[in-house]
Amino acid sequence: MNRPPYIALGLMSGTSLDGVDAAFLKTDGERIIQLGPSLCLPFSNSDRTCLEHATREALEWQFMGPRPASFEAAEAVILKTHIRAVRKLCNDDPVWGKDLALIGFHGQTVLHRPAMQARIGQTLQLGDGQALARAIGKPVWFDFRSDDVQAGGQGAPLAPIFHQALVEHAGLARPTAVLNIGGVGNVTLISKAGRVMASDTGPGNGPLDIWMARNGLGAFDPDGKYAAAGTPHFPLVKSWLERAFFGRPAPRSADRYDFDVINDLNDLSIKDGAASLAAFTVLAAVYTLNEMREAPQSLIVCGGGRHNRAMMWMLAEHLDAQVKTSEDVGWNSDAIEAQAFAYLAVRAKWRLPISFPMTTGVPKPMSGGRLAQPF
Repeated sequence: MNRPPYIALGLMSGTSLDGVDAAFLKTDGERIIQLGPSLCLPFSNSDRTCLEHATREALEWQFMGPRPASFEAAEAVILKTHIRAVRKLCNDDPVWGKDLALIGFHGQTVLHRPAMQARIGQTLQLGDGQALARAIGKPVWFDFRSDDVQAGGQGAPLAPIFHQALVEHAGLARPTAVLNIGGVGNVTLISKAGRVMASDTGPGNGPLDIWMARNGLGAFDPDGKYAAAGTPHFPLVKSWLERAFFGRPAPRSADRYDFDVINDLNDLSIKDGAASLAAFTVLAAVYTLNEMREAPQSLIVCGGGRHNRAMMWMLAEHLDAQVKTSEDVGWNSDAIEAQAFAYLAVRAKWRLPISFPMTTGVPKPMSGGRLAQPF
């Protein structure tokens, strides 16, 4: 079936709570025709505090009883920031903005409980898709994860089908893996035969970010400076890799706060603690890739973790693959997740599948998302 291409705009706000990423994409829902302009709009300090408060209350709430009151304030922050991001990107790039057909809106994940054995998972992304559609005057696809979760899938990761399209668009040799190190890590392997496998890998930057903040050194480890100067405590890392998450079959999904290991570091220096957490992130990714039973020729690292030189060194040390950043292959890493939700919005419009048994564990390929019209 020949489907017309659309100009879509994707919106992503990750669990790192650093801001909203927005990106244009031209696609027919299968091929990437053109990667468009993008931007990152940071949250103000007060807005970030509001979202952190909602996340803390969500962790206490655990889907039991009335929704915390903090969610309403958080949704107001999410809506106003996303509206600003869309308007700014459309104004900055009016050629793309005038042809904008639809928006893919991820929302802000505040709580994710994956499916386990007989238990159906639960996931919550705050964000009012209908209000965004009315404010912008364009159709908005949102709530991409719920259908997968209700069908017994993990609800994550959702970017793998876009990673496959990116690899094809760039003409990269297979097998190739794409590792995203954000608040949580996730990896996609495109096999030599073109089969897509994926899973969350476990910790991303989340534990290291918390460690830096706890020690009064900012919100993250800049360029992996502290991790690169320290020595990992491998007995600790080994014990973390024996946690229940790693005993579950792939594909599996994680919440950023599933890996609360900071109190184990009390006897370590700041640098050694940072190195241990970086090693945890890397070895969790290596463990997950090894489960997929086809070694990639190249590993493309995106997300904030690509800046962490300690993580990049460790990946090269532990994998028999060329380890590259997304920029090395011509991708804008800061835009990839937003581009993914633009791509998923077009696939949702055509009711093409966005999750698969080998990416989320859902029983069969399925579409997802809900449509909000601007009227």
